[in-house]
Amino acid sequence: MWSFMLAARARGLGTVWTTAQGPLERELAGVLGVPYDDIMLAAFIPLAYSIGTDFKPARRVPREQVLHWDQWKQSSRGPLQ
Repeated sequence: MWSFMLAARARGLGTVWTTAQGPLERELAGVLGVPYDDIMLAAFIPLAYSIGTDFKPARRVPREQVLHWDQWKQSSRGPLQ
């Protein structure tokens, strides 16, 4: 999928890897004709022409705020820190 997404970008198309369909997987499988009991819908990749080519990295929170090693840690600054 990553190669597909890079190829699309090189052609001026935008994509996004989404798993938001998870709660609707059975319903979507029916609409798409996918045998739900045999095949898992792991991701959907919407594809469209973008409104520009000003691609840049997204703003991200520091890794330490969302990554927990061996245990969940909650600081006084909030649940994701």
